[in-house]
Amino acid sequence: MMKNKFMQTVVGTFLGLLMLVVGTQIFVSGQKSESQSQSIEGTWRTIVTPRNCQTGDPVAPAFPGTLSFNKGGTLAGNTTLFSSAYGVWQREPGFHDYSFAFTNFRFNTSGVFIGTQTVRQTVALGASNNEFTATGTAEMFDTNGNLIATGCSTVTGTRFE
Repeated sequence: MMKNKFMQTVVGTFLGLLMLVVGTQIFVSGQKSESQSQSIEGTWRTIVTPRNCQTGDPVAPAFPGTLSFNKGGTLAGNTTLFSSAYGVWQREPGFHDYSFAFTNFRFNTSGVFIGTQTVRQTVALGASNNEFTATGTAEMFDTNGNLIATGCSTVTGTRFE
């Protein structure tokens, strides 16, 4: 009888500890890792402003988009003006400095494919790690891959949580 009560206590304690460990792991897995919160990794809401490369003046209305910077250096994004974008990113020298490049398809207002676009940006992550500013260029290509136009833009981003 005493042996049976001892086994119940041991098994009960073990199950209690197991529940505590499993519960802690579930809670922690739903939180951002410290490295992610100090990195550009994650999903961002963006505002893109097309600009004159020489003067920096806006040349068209700003438009919204999203960018997702994935662990390992890949990214995916979308805007209200262009098709889905796919590309790469990397950390640059400096704690809050990054760069990225992506490509996407371009269509006319009738939905006809008219070429591609390649965008390259340099990024400064803000001190809180929840906002960024970026500047860069875009190259537009026709359906044969010929460069037909270039442009510049600035981007602001806010981490989506």
